[in-house]
Amino acid sequence: MTKKIDDISKRAKGSFFQDVAQRSEKDNWQTPLWLFQGLDSYFDFDVDVCADENNALCQRYFTKEDNCLNKEWGNVNFLNPPYDREMYVFMEKAKEEWKKGKTIVALVPSRTDTRWFHHHVYNKADIFFVKGRLNFELPDKEAMNAPFPSMIAVWHHAVLDRKRIFEIINDKSQMSIF
Repeated sequence: MTKKIDDISKRAKGSFFQDVAQRSEKDNWQTPLWLFQGLDSYFDFDVDVCADENNALCQRYFTKEDNCLNKEWGNVNFLNPPYDREMYVFMEKAKEEWKKGKTIVALVPSRTDTRWFHHHVYNKADIFFVKGRLNFELPDKEAMNAPFPSMIAVWHHAVLDRKRIFEIINDKSQMSIF
């Protein structure tokens, strides 16, 4: 019986976890515009730190080729990183930039069981869980419901109007509630 449990555990780690739970075929999913605009009206972002020329939401943005991990970020940053196994380094960079006095607002999967969450988000950033599933878009594709729940993590140095942020990210008229 123990061998069977070990085999199942190995298969789970090697297939579902890596191939489904931590990976997406595309890494250029567009943040829902209504969500970005609401957050931007509150935070007034300087830089979209993970973007490309098709999905950038700020006038100043970093592309994959720019490599935001090696750049100095702006004062108020929006971060919608690739949702893959590299999430850890993006969360680490967000925390490093916060320690320099900057504000970072990240749209990330609600994966509270991960190392990146416990090392760089939990007890370091304010966390806002999004009700329901967000609809993400790809250039030239129809919007799709995310197969996972999302959250907003905010590393900051000012007092936040938590109620207002919660209202912005949980605009029921824009969401798919399960």
